[in-house]
Amino acid sequence: MSTINPDKLILLRKKAGLTAEALAVAAHVGRATITRIENGKAGATRPETAKRLANTLKCQPVDLFTPPEPDQARSLFNDRVPLDLSISSAAQNALELVAMRYNETRETILELAPLLFDLVARESLLERGNRLAELSARRDAVGEMDRHFSHLGGRFLHDWQAEEVEVQEELSIRKRDLRASYVLENTKIEDAFVPLDYDEECDNPFVDHLKQRIEKVRQDDDDAPSLDVWPVWRSPSYDVGSAEALTVAQGDEELARAILTGAVQLARLPKNLRGADAAEARLAWMRQQKHSTTKSSRSSLVISLSV
Repeated sequence: MSTINPDKLILLRKKAGLTAEALAVAAHVGRATITRIENGKAGATRPETAKRLANTLKCQPVDLFTPPEPDQARSLFNDRVPLDLSISSAAQNALELVAMRYNETRETILELAPLLFDLVARESLLERGNRLAELSARRDAVGEMDRHFSHLGGRFLHDWQAEEVEVQEELSIRKRDLRASYVLENTKIEDAFVPLDYDEECDNPFVDHLKQRIEKVRQDDDDAPSLDVWPVWRSPSYDVGSAEALTVAQGDEELARAILTGAVQLARLPKNLRGADAAEARLAWMRQQKHSTTKSSRSSLVISLSV
């Protein structure tokens, strides 16, 4: 017995408009079997498995064992398109460093980014909803104690303004308002309900949720990422890949910090400096980048002050 060609199975599956999961279900083949074949890690394919897959993909079993034609191979991943999007130099470097840490491609990380953002956003909103439900239950429990305080006014146990804020928070969650801007911008809410030191860019519910998740995975002596701020109109400020940055900078802490902040743009590193035998030249190039960026920043500051 021979093994199904991985590229051919992927090609035929995509032509049929099926995901790997859908193919497994339709062909009555294990999902793990499809994964192993497409990853090139499967052993010899059983004739019954090949027959089921061929019937589902409307081809002959023998077609599954031959590689795609050259023109087919070129179109195998034709769903990939250039990303017309500008991101900060720090974010580009973070992408490089995270890819280095987990031995993955930058494309893989970017393609997973929408899924991961949506996952964390849903978690954040769900957490807010659960806490709001808990608060409401406790408020009701306090309200039931009013018979014990007949000598005091109703607001002692019932804060109507607070209940109105609670309604706004519920609506904010329904609107998927990650920053809680809907609540804070409501003119009906008194300033007393917003902490004096509250910073919407540093303390909003989504940032708070991310910080909590980061703390949960932090271990002793671990360089877990950190998130400082998520501005409305600018790039978020975070540190990720500090150990990798220090490795790339060959132990130079100032240079590593320049990499993390984007002052040194790893994406612009010339190809001839990426090899293991170009360590010294690579280090010199990064230091020159850092120097040029610092000089440019100082010039911009002088111009700004003179104006």
